[in-house]
Amino acid sequence: MSTLSAGIMNIALPTMATEFSVSLESIQLVVSLYLLVLTCLLPVFGKLSDIYSRKWMYLGGFITFGVGALFGALSHSLTAILLARTVQGLGSSAMMATSQALITQVFHGASRGKAFGAIGAVVACGGLAGPAIGGALIQAWGWRSIFWLTIPICIIGVWRGIYLIPRFKGNKLLKLDYWGAAFYTLTSFSFLYALNTASEKGWTNPLNLTLFALSVVFFLLFIRREKISASPFIGLSIFRIKAISYGCLVAILGYTALFTNSVLLPFYLTDIMGMDPVKIGLLMLPFPITLALASAVSGALCARWPARIITTAGFVILLISTILFACMGASPSISYIVLAQLIMGIGSGTFQVPNNNTVLSAAPKARLGVVASVNALARNVGMILGIALSVAVFALVQKYCLNRGIAAQAAFIYGYTAAMMLGAASSVVGGILSAKRD
Repeated sequence: MSTLSAGIMNIALPTMATEFSVSLESIQLVVSLYLLVLTCLLPVFGKLSDIYSRKWMYLGGFITFGVGALFGALSHSLTAILLARTVQGLGSSAMMATSQALITQVFHGASRGKAFGAIGAVVACGGLAGPAIGGALIQAWGWRSIFWLTIPICIIGVWRGIYLIPRFKGNKLLKLDYWGAAFYTLTSFSFLYALNTASEKGWTNPLNLTLFALSVVFFLLFIRREKISASPFIGLSIFRIKAISYGCLVAILGYTALFTNSVLLPFYLTDIMGMDPVKIGLLMLPFPITLALASAVSGALCARWPARIITTAGFVILLISTILFACMGASPSISYIVLAQLIMGIGSGTFQVPNNNTVLSAAPKARLGVVASVNALARNVGMILGIALSVAVFALVQKYCLNRGIAAQAAFIYGYTAAMMLGAASSVVGGILSAKRD
């Protein structure tokens, strides 16, 4: 349900921007605000899942996500949409913080890699259905229909989850450090909000500069609190485990590379190629197809090959795809776009599954929920960085070109190319770090 919604939302952005008469920088908040809320609360839900029932934390997130979808379906302004996406981010955070920990508790040994591969394939299927279904729904009934779609899925998911998900007991001896949680949340929110709005308000805007400064202050307070607390909120000692620290860095870089293209590609296909939502949805399909296949294959390979070999290969493939997107120009063939999407899906599925398996397998049993949430946090930080930095680079280069008298279409392409090269650079650094870990 979550990936289905995300896949549809990217397709809906150009239509929503037109209806509300807002810029690309403003409408991308529909995606980035959702990721912002999700990211800020991940360790909170992860810690709570170590203390209380992980099953009910997950299902509670499911219900909250559905309530947010209802709000979205009834919205008639950008502000209302952003509120709905905030509620959905809250629910998705609870789900994402606990889902991988549940898998890790149920599966062991070689079967765990296959389980993560299966989950990766299911996630890809949500992404696969999203663009195709979303394009048809938007064309026929408008963008509000994409919110209505997720509500019955939510109801079915909660109903089956009650019966199928095992109920693991929490550890009531653990305590939530409220000050640590508050400092972490304030650090994340101030930094990521400033990062997301910088392209629209300007990097030197007084509010943004203030938020960046506050994020540093709150971060220092968080570090101090972690050192003196008898029951630290996260416990920074987990990052002494190389599998966890390297895995989180690799996840940030990998998802940064992936999400440089997620918001900009639908606008490229709309503004440069002149495609309608149905055609855009169909062109987005190759990515989740190969993501699903690559996730299943890399999950099976986890039992035979070291994770660093598989993840490094994934980054090499991801690098090839970002370069292909950077070189599209003004009139690429449909087959060229499909090929680039296919390769990006293979690269993504290849690095994600073994990286997740490595991080979660190294987690201390008593802190599984925290490690799972930190791993999810790394992915979402990468997503937010990918969106924010690519939109910022795109807007900066496009504005420079327009000021030099370059035609609007050419200026768009120059901006898009620069953003994709940012993704390529992230792939290179991620591949180097992946190759160096044990």
